Order: sequence, then structure tokens, then C-alpha cells
Amino acid sequence: VMIIRVLMENSAQRPDLIAEHGLSLYIETAAHKILFDAGQSAAFADNAEKMGVDLSAVDVAVLSHGHNDHTGGLRKFFEANETAPVYLHPEIKGNWFFSCRPKNNVREARSIGMEQSLFAEYSHRFIEVSESLSITENLTIIAMEGYPVGHPMPLGNKYLYKNDFPDDFSHETAVLIEFAPQQYAIISPCSHCGILNILDRCIQKLPIGTSSQGAKYFIGGLHYVDYLGEEDAKKEAAQIVQAAGYIKEKYPYLKVVSGHCTCTRTGDIIRSVLYGRYATFCSGYSILL
Repeated sequence: VMIIRVLMENSAQRPDLIAEHGLSLYIETAAHKILFDAGQSAAFADNAEKMGVDLSAVDVAVLSHGHNDHTGGLRKFFEANETAPVYLHPEIKGNWFFSCRPKNNVREARSIGMEQSLFAEYSHRFIEVSESLSITENLTIIAMEGYPVGHPMPLGNKYLYKNDFPDDFSHETAVLIEFAPQQYAIISPCSHCGILNILDRCIQKLPIGTSSQGAKYFIGGLHYVDYLGEEDAKKEAAQIVQAAGYIKEKYPYLKVVSGHCTCTRTGDIIRSVLYGRYATFCSGYSILL
């Protein structure tokens, strides 16, 4: 049995919970209590307390990529938890991340990176992962670095930079969990590398002889956004239809549960192809596997 609890998302299902642009997931398995991302601020910890989640008991933390809507609450986590290692890609350290998304027809760089001072203050807590790493037999951190991109990446990435160059998101990671014998959940909070690339990468990491039909859940944001220009929006809508069709054919038992950076239009498109195999989450939402 595994339970995933959404500590922070852009919307909330209960009036006493906070909603902000960001994502934080608490994952509890028979072997681990995992924090995957820490939202935009300390607010994720307030929600955790209201949801009965004890952050001090977390024994593994993972950062999916270097943006502050997933790392902004990390200082609060360190204050609440004195022992859990934090796994992340080494490129998150020492690099600067920016959004150049136009606002009011003005395009300017806005810093969206992680608080770099944490690396000096809590250096002993970080474990760098540039290649996929099995924490236990049933829990693997999947590094996207070096994986050839065979499917389109989200077009919203065009506004995102690492230092002075377009971000290739080689610093992105996902988590692969075997929650029942030969049944797997793939968790990818933002999926900047593209849901299909991440799916295919995770399937490559399954034990030899395991069928891709063992992929039962893909949980996380898809970074299909609602602020593209008209032409890009049309192009991406076609890509989303193709992606949903690919999932329908290649992963016939996979359910997609999404939120955060997945716009409503995307959900409608995917649902029109996958029907009941698509659902959404928000702050306070729980997924029992």
C-alpha cells in the first residue's frame, strides 16, 4: 500500500488549506516517508500539519528540478526535519534559473531559482544524483540527464533559462516506485522534459523482464500551460492529442493524475482521449495505491 498526499498545489479542496503556485507531495510507502518537492514557501508545512503529516518523520526528500515553486519551502523543511537527506541533480547548485515569460508585452528575466545559500548552510544534507539511483529495491530516482529526447518537450519551456541559455532541463528528476509486485507509479512534479520522454525513461529502468504494462500511474504536472501565443497553442494542442494517443496505445493500464502546471485545456484534451484514466489533484488531495 502507498499513499500520496498533496501538501501544496495551485488550488485547494478544503477552505483551511493554503493554495499557491507550486507543488509538494508527501509519499508514504511500507519502507519510506518521502517528501517530493517543497512548494514555493513554508506554507506547505502549514498544510502538512493540518493534514496530519509529520515532516520530522520524513526519511527521504527529493527535488525534481531547480525552480523556486518546488524548492521555496526547503528551508522550512530543514527546520522541521534534522536528518532526511535531500536528493537532487548537481546542476541545481551554482546555476541561476530565470523565466522570460512576457508580461504586459514586456519580456524581462525574473529569477525563479532555488535559494543557493542553503547549499552552504546545509551542505551535509544534500546528495547529488546525476544518474538514476535506486534508494531501495522499490524506490528509484530517475535522472533525465543524458536521455535522448524522442518526443516533443512542452512549448512553455521556451520562456525558461538556465543562466544565459535556454534550459534543457537536464537537471530534472522523477521518482519510480514499485507500490505492489510489478506495479509502478511514476511521479514527476513538473515534467519539463515531456511526459512521454519521462515515461519511456522510467520504463527503461524497470527490472529486466518487467512489462511496460506494469506502469499504472503517472502523477504530477505536465507543464502544458495556458499562456502560449495562438500559433504555439495550436501546435501544442496537437502534440497533447498525440501524447494522449501514445499513452492510450503503449501504456493501456496507465492512469494520469495531474495538476499544478497542467492547464484546464490540457486536461480536457487528455480526458477526451483517455476518458476515466485522467484525473486532477489539488492541495489536500490523497491518492491511495
